[in-house]
Amino acid sequence: MKYVKAMVVVVAVCGLVAGGIRSSAFAGEDGHVKEMVKHAKEGIQHEKDAIKHLEEAIKGSDNVHAKEALEHAKESMKHAEESLAHAEHASAKSKGK
Repeated sequence: MKYVKAMVVVVAVCGLVAGGIRSSAFAGEDGHVKEMVKHAKEGIQHEKDAIKHLEEAIKGSDNVHAKEALEHAKESMKHAEESLAHAEHASAKSKGK
């Protein structure tokens, strides 16, 4: 049961981070973009911590579903980091106009 709860937390954080990053890409040229990028970075760090705790929780376990959830969380993390990089690039381009 604790694996399911951990998986739900990781997936929720992934969704929040990805949504926040996507929103920042379309937020315009004001300070909101910079603020959204800052919050996305914080969210990614929290997600990394959640993944670390999930890894520790399933270490030595043979629970296939928990291991699959961990792999999905790691993949989602990569997508969130890529989205953040694109948002930062878009923000830098809009400042350079």
